[in-house]
Amino acid sequence: MKITKVKLYVHDVQKMEQFYVDLLGFALLERTADHFTIAVGESRITFEKIYSYIPKQYHFALNIPSNLFQQAKIWAKEHVGLLDSEGQDEVYFEFLKAYSCYFYDPEGNIVEFIARQEINSKHDAANFSVEQVLHIGEINLTTDDILAIAEKLKKYAIKPIANKEIRLDVLNFLGNYEDGANILLGPSERLWYFSDKKALISPICIELNEALQLNMDEKGQLTLVQL
Repeated sequence: MKITKVKLYVHDVQKMEQFYVDLLGFALLERTADHFTIAVGESRITFEKIYSYIPKQYHFALNIPSNLFQQAKIWAKEHVGLLDSEGQDEVYFEFLKAYSCYFYDPEGNIVEFIARQEINSKHDAANFSVEQVLHIGEINLTTDDILAIAEKLKKYAIKPIANKEIRLDVLNFLGNYEDGANILLGPSERLWYFSDKKALISPICIELNEALQLNMDEKGQLTLVQL
């Protein structure tokens, strides 16, 4: 499974474009008055304007070369600063064999750099820049109807990593370990790792393998469309 495109909704398009394009340096692919699209390695993210009264909150991870994690941390500290937990600004996930660090964007979304040691390719660059981002490695799908959503996804062979059981109180990582991409299926109101932000049911559009589109509305209703 590859996460090829994601559409996230924002309240201030201009501020978000300044952050992702002008500050961080992601390549701008398209821009209109109410949305813009950036390249994140092989993937694409579109940020589209939504009414300010509609709540939303996202977490996504960007895969980076397995050998550039410390360089990416230095780069992130210089550009945006890193989130920390109990004095630590990085974490190692044993089940993913991956190092991660986190930062906020202007609307409080939690962005993660993840260096999967067994999956992500290496890069011979001495320093890090967003040009070395490989693709989207994680995207959240927040719902209070986890079992029903999981059953819908299962019909399209989107299952928990390592065939684990679906749990209602934690993040469930869906997708194959070898692909280096996961949908994070979890409940609302849980705190995000390295953050005081609570997960919210949020409108989102996720494209997988250029073949399947997951559309969740602000009420948490999910529809799947084969492309």
